[in-house]
Amino acid sequence: IEAIAVKKTRENKLADFQKKLASLTFLDPACGSGNFLTETYLSLRRLENKAVMLRLGEQIVMGDAADFNPIQVSIGQFYGIEINDFAVTVAKTALWIAESQMMKETEEIVHMHLDFLPLTSYANIVEGNALRVDWEAIVPKDKLNYIMGNPPFVANTGRVDKEHSSSAGIQSSTQKEDKDTLFGKAGGVLDYVACWFKKAANYMIKTNIKAAFVSTDSICQGQQVEPLWK
Repeated sequence: IEAIAVKKTRENKLADFQKKLASLTFLDPACGSGNFLTETYLSLRRLENKAVMLRLGEQIVMGDAADFNPIQVSIGQFYGIEINDFAVTVAKTALWIAESQMMKETEEIVHMHLDFLPLTSYANIVEGNALRVDWEAIVPKDKLNYIMGNPPFVANTGRVDKEHSSSAGIQSSTQKEDKDTLFGKAGGVLDYVACWFKKAANYMIKTNIKAAFVSTDSICQGQQVEPLWK
């Protein structure tokens, strides 16, 4: 009886863990071709597959795949914003490919074929300027858990070092307008990437959302510190 109780407790904890994985929602507001979203999806599905494997052991599932679907994690948990239309298409495709790949791994665990039709799952990748669109219109803040990404850096016009001296490394007029909208005149010295920190901070007010962006250390040094971090 004790062994049965321990097994039941273990199964319940694994089921709860799987539900937790399926409840998490992610946003990459500079998703490009979707690398961050795809890798996060793959990581969650691998954890889910491990939970499924521990729950089922060596059992062979009997019955129809229509009546049994062990997968709860979905690409619908992943949201992205990208300004380039081609990159949007690539990001959606990458998520669908990842979904198909992980489905096959799950099939090997449950020893049965699972119905899967690519492109029926909705990939929440939106085309637009992330600094101009309302993030909450894309994913409600009470639904979101994590914001992540690698926003474009783009130096401000005050930079004179060799690394950022070429015209390609200087902000365009549109990018300057984006920055002015978020920071006003005080944002003149800031690198373009700072806009994502400000936009995320505004969005995260009164929530438990956590955020992390890839960035240079320039936003933590010198003249950029005061207008950004105050």
